[in-house]
Amino acid sequence: MSTNNTMNSPTHSLVLYSNSEAETENIGFAIGNAMNCGTLIGLNGTLGAGKTRLTQGIGKGLGIKHGQIVSPTFTICVPHEGRIPFLHLDAYRIQTAEEVDELGLDEMLENGVSLIVEWFDLIRPLLPTVDLEIQIDAPTKDSRNFAFSSKTKNGKQILNALKSKNLNQS
Repeated sequence: MSTNNTMNSPTHSLVLYSNSEAETENIGFAIGNAMNCGTLIGLNGTLGAGKTRLTQGIGKGLGIKHGQIVSPTFTICVPHEGRIPFLHLDAYRIQTAEEVDELGLDEMLENGVSLIVEWFDLIRPLLPTVDLEIQIDAPTKDSRNFAFSSKTKNGKQILNALKSKNLNQS
């Protein structure tokens, strides 16, 4: 998809650490502040790793009121209006490629709607190039490791914004 501007250079990466839900939301807030229209973010991690909590922080960074973002597990896809419009998609229950096609995600991204996909690996082949992929690991009850990677200019811009913040980096 042309809006992602895939770069020919190696993957750009960053690892951040969180020791609380508040720190996870702060990381998300920084991502939301750095996002542009049409950004595709893929989230991967086990159940309870913090995908929705991170998305809540992203929403705050986009100007979404606290409490409006909840896990879309049973609704699959929830639209939100903030500084830029975005869709929060939970791919866990998607069974077929047709279900993804029916959502019209490619067209929405082309029209400037950003997309945050939980369980991204489950539908990766059905989506355009991801701007920012985040692998979330939960080594303890409270701590989280966020491994960011991107091969797009947009993703690199978000990574650079994160690197400039006072966040727990490796």
